[in-house]
Amino acid sequence: MKNNKRYANAAAGKRRSGTLRARRRRQLFCILLCFVVCLTAGWIGYRSLAKTEKPQIVLPTPTPTVAVRDMSQSSSVPALPFDLYTERYLASCSEDDIWMEDFVDTRTPRAVVKGMYQTANMMEKQMDYILDLLDTTGLNAVIFDIKEDNGYLTVRVQSELLREKGKLDPRISDISKVINTLKEHNVYCIARIVCFRDSVTGVKNPEFAVKKKDGSAFKDGEGHAWLNPFNKDVWEFLVEIGREAARMGFDEVNFDYCRFASSKVGDADFGQELTAENKEATITGFVRYACEQLKPMGVFVSADVFGVVLSSAIDAASVGQNYAEMARYLDYICPMVYPSHYSGGYYNLKVPDAQPYELILNAMQDSKKKLASNKAKGRCAEVRPWMQAFTATWVKGHIEYGPEQMTAQLKGVYDAGYTGWLLWNPSGSYSKLKSGLEKPEDGP
Repeated sequence: MKNNKRYANAAAGKRRSGTLRARRRRQLFCILLCFVVCLTAGWIGYRSLAKTEKPQIVLPTPTPTVAVRDMSQSSSVPALPFDLYTERYLASCSEDDIWMEDFVDTRTPRAVVKGMYQTANMMEKQMDYILDLLDTTGLNAVIFDIKEDNGYLTVRVQSELLREKGKLDPRISDISKVINTLKEHNVYCIARIVCFRDSVTGVKNPEFAVKKKDGSAFKDGEGHAWLNPFNKDVWEFLVEIGREAARMGFDEVNFDYCRFASSKVGDADFGQELTAENKEATITGFVRYACEQLKPMGVFVSADVFGVVLSSAIDAASVGQNYAEMARYLDYICPMVYPSHYSGGYYNLKVPDAQPYELILNAMQDSKKKLASNKAKGRCAEVRPWMQAFTATWVKGHIEYGPEQMTAQLKGVYDAGYTGWLLWNPSGSYSKLKSGLEKPEDGP
């Protein structure tokens, strides 16, 4: 009876009932909730649009081919590889391709180069050990770091550009003494320059480094940073190291990691879209530019490539190493045909690491096929492969590498028709393999 009276009074306008007030509160709450939801949705949509908005693309200007550029006036804008060279370069597979027509080659090549890698630390501290290997085996060359794997320059330099842009760690205190000592033993001296994989130069020069899409530093799957191969100033920096090596008295400049990164590249922003064509054009373009700059200084020029690019177009496109095109400009091309770096089943070998002769023979035969056209046209680098001088303990089914495996690899090189080679051991120690190396009077 009490409730009925309350509702009746409310209906007469005397006061609002509790039920009506609750309904109005719910309506107000719903209105506020809808407003908040709409505001939130609008904000999320705006943020999403901002993230997906594409930045404005500014096309850079081309770089001259031969002239050494003044870096102080340089821009860090990446250069488009197809604009770097004339139409002759784009048609470089043609027999009509004329290159360095004014270059008079007065260099005298070493007939056969048989070399070993040494670390910068070893070159002064272990010189007696190095000379003993050279004097008692068929080795006649040493390749050692001028710019090492992390990017440090291991020698004192005169170049203002290198002092400004490079990270110095001169572990070789007297490079002139080292080279003179080697040449007294008739040793061929090769300067190794690690190119685009570099964890320190890009920190000092952020404009050189490959970035992630959010602007932070890019690192590959192994945690290494990289310099941008599209950046024309990076080219100039690397070639300037080669010029410095020529002035120091090296016989040859060797470019390693002359490629794009092979892992996590989807995270990277190179300043332009990556395609197989522009990667290969960029790496080949860098090789050509380096040769144009360095050959007239009296040094020979070489570059290292993955062994698998001899047989796999997919791998070649992935890293930008076109074996035949690079070989058109280089004096020497050096495929890294380490048996441990091939997956099981390659060349129908269950464990390639355990069959070094068969792996090397097959790989070097692929090299001949790849370069047959170059040979026919009369412009082709000499092939000088890297041999495995270490035990790959991480490979399932691996074998211990000693004198027998060393001999087997060299036989594979010779049976394929090649004569020169290089030995790779990251520590520079070859004592366990010494008896498997040739004597000075031996060889093909």
